[in-house]
Amino acid sequence: MMNQPIGEEEIFILPEGDKISFGELIDDLNTTRVIFVGETHDRIEHHQIQVNVVQGLLRNGKEVVVAMEMFERSQQPILDRWSQGLLTEEEFLNEVKWETTWGMDYNLYRGILDEIRDRPLKVLGLNIERDLVRKVAQHGMDGLSHEDKEKFPGMDLTDRQHRRYIASIYKSHHGGSAKDFEKFYEAQCLWDEAMAETLSQFLQSPGGKGKTVLVFAGSGHVAFDFGIPKRFYRRTSIPYKTIVLKEWRKKIEDELTSAGTSSPLGNFLWITKPAPPEKKRPRMGVVLKEKEHPKGLWIEKVISESPAEKAGLLPGDQFITVEGKEITKVKDIHDALSEKGWGKDVNVTIIRDGLKKEITVILPPLEE
Repeated sequence: MMNQPIGEEEIFILPEGDKISFGELIDDLNTTRVIFVGETHDRIEHHQIQVNVVQGLLRNGKEVVVAMEMFERSQQPILDRWSQGLLTEEEFLNEVKWETTWGMDYNLYRGILDEIRDRPLKVLGLNIERDLVRKVAQHGMDGLSHEDKEKFPGMDLTDRQHRRYIASIYKSHHGGSAKDFEKFYEAQCLWDEAMAETLSQFLQSPGGKGKTVLVFAGSGHVAFDFGIPKRFYRRTSIPYKTIVLKEWRKKIEDELTSAGTSSPLGNFLWITKPAPPEKKRPRMGVVLKEKEHPKGLWIEKVISESPAEKAGLLPGDQFITVEGKEITKVKDIHDALSEKGWGKDVNVTIIRDGLKKEITVILPPLEE
């Protein structure tokens, strides 16, 4: 049984399970050209760790590039201008359309982006356009137009261990039919292959020569090497190492193994203490789309078994108010839910099929 960290965090080298210090970790990474860091997106501690790793490598004299899942590769000119100090934070967030491209609270990522701008460092946008991934998730690869299919990177859908891993995630979070899973799996592979392709092209370009690339992505894209790492190696044969960040919780051991594989979770496992309750924000369980014309906020997807689904919210619903406050941006939703708090009833007004409708969403209590 793995105990809760005594200090702020504990680092283990895998598969041996020996504890190491942060300094030992950085020294171990000294000759590694590509380092994947798998995060939990809404954990501020994970993003602080990422900043620390950047700083540690810089102290060792490395030329660091930060590659991020959070940005699409089409946004590279904007990212370059941010690195060069040519954009204010407000301009940057508007140009990358942060609220609709990524949608997480920017405060979680501010430390990383400030570090990139202040050094300055190159930040590499890894992701393919999100609309293409959504189309695959909805219609499958065969359901897309020839024009969309031409945008696909080289795809490998044959890894049975990866399929079992993604199936376990899908079953616990989504339910649904086997047909729906096939679309979901194709979308996940497209995501991973596209990011692996972007990373490979950069490292094989003149701009990537001599660089140490830190890849920041969700842990599901990094764990067991299934997602981006193996697909990157297939393209380049460049050695890499992986760090998987996990918040301590009861039964954490269940997350450290995958059915059908003897591979370790990563080269390193970094366990952080549970986030204080005040740092965890309640969520309805919807994917939102912000439009300019007409201005407003629509539900693009309702997460299975979420508070939103249980309340009867549907894709295509437009938010008008939450708790009587006008809603026009994603941030408005985040702020309203944070103000209301866990375990509370939230009254929302939507427009559906041209008619206003009042709905009560019951937020779940905060999990221990």
